[in-house]
Amino acid sequence: MENIKLVIPKKSEYLSTIRLTTSALSSINGYNLDDIDDLKVILSEICIFFINNVKKNEKPFEIEYFIEENKLKIEVCDLNDGEITDVSKEKSEMCILIIESLADNYIVDLKNKKICFEKKCIDIE
Repeated sequence: MENIKLVIPKKSEYLSTIRLTTSALSSINGYNLDDIDDLKVILSEICIFFINNVKKNEKPFEIEYFIEENKLKIEVCDLNDGEITDVSKEKSEMCILIIESLADNYIVDLKNKKICFEKKCIDIE
């Protein structure tokens, strides 16, 4: 298993960097274009959710990629202080529905401001 950690400022301007990194890592590991797009959509939704619902932005995002044979696990953690309120949890429903529909498995830990998901690489020959 290979492990890659991306620590990046918690700003929407850096979403393209996150998406490009995800695209490159998934492409190198054999994912098709549809699955690569799914991964980028999931990550964008998670980051936007944290940007909108954890108001402090002094500390970065930590995005960790765990590359296994035929599987990519990604963990997104907002390192800022601050709670996710009940109103924010209600707003997270759309984010969770998107993750649920595009990822193979996922864990949402809003208390610790961490969302993890995985997507398997299906080799079609």
